[in-house]
Amino acid sequence: METKTIKISAELYEALDFCRDRNSDSAWESRSTIISKLLVRYDDTCQLIHEDGSYWFAVNGRKRSFPELTHTTENVRITQNLHDRLNEAKIHPDETINTVLQRLLFSYYGNKLVYRINIESTSSKDSQDLIFFMHEVLLTEPKFNNALFIEVVNVENYPEMKSKYERSTLPLSILYDFEGHQVWRMEGKHDLYEVRRKLESFIDSLEEFID
Repeated sequence: METKTIKISAELYEALDFCRDRNSDSAWESRSTIISKLLVRYDDTCQLIHEDGSYWFAVNGRKRSFPELTHTTENVRITQNLHDRLNEAKIHPDETINTVLQRLLFSYYGNKLVYRINIESTSSKDSQDLIFFMHEVLLTEPKFNNALFIEVVNVENYPEMKSKYERSTLPLSILYDFEGHQVWRMEGKHDLYEVRRKLESFIDSLEEFID
């Protein structure tokens, strides 16, 4: 099978990790598989627009600022067929693969809040309690399921992340808003009632923007 190597920004390279289907039989999907999955799920109402001298992503009627990416890149090997499909997804011939991937990611996340849980090990009881509560309790309720993305990250697998959080007590959970800004965090053993109350308050405050 013919393949092609593409260079993508380090930020997008890391972001693709969070889109892996960890509940599937192939619990560690390749980035090529993830990109293919994002293309299938892509909502073409997610567009890049130029307005007031700036570029914005328009997602479900809401504008989202165009993020600045570093010049650091990572190589990803994909099939020629997938490369062709990424080129077909371009809105303009001059659009880069990086911008296409940003649109795919924004379409994937939609207007949902992101609640990222950083853990040291899945064997940690505090981590188990928090993850079970999020997946088996909160996400069974439409209010939370329709408004939240839950991401679990084992910092042991990411040396740079482990260094970043070495002074924090794990598990460390961080809530990000639609713009990707950190709006709340909690460290160590979580008060699950407080987690629910906080998440609900943020959902209520953003209710008009969430599908």
